Amino acid sequence: MSVLVRMSIAGMDAATYDQVSTHLVELVKKQLGFVMHVAYVSPGGFSVGEVWESWAQFEKWFNENVKPNVPGEIKQEVIELHAVVQP
Repeated sequence: MSVLVRMSIAGMDAATYDQVSTHLVELVKKQLGFVMHVAYVSPGGFSVGEVWESWAQFEKWFNENVKPNVPGEIKQEVIELHAVVQP
């Protein structure tokens, strides 16, 4: 089942996101199960949302690539999606 994973990183700003994400964005585009990525400033830090075909695909990507390269604690909320519509 497809999932939306919302991640919040307290204390991160847009400049730090831009620095960290440059390498990760190019990698994530090639990952099996990846659908989309969004990022935005949120109260107290920065937030990222990603849609994946499954939680397992996201979790593998996150543990191998994001966790070791993103400074600070990343809080996650996982939402199972009923539908994903793409152009």
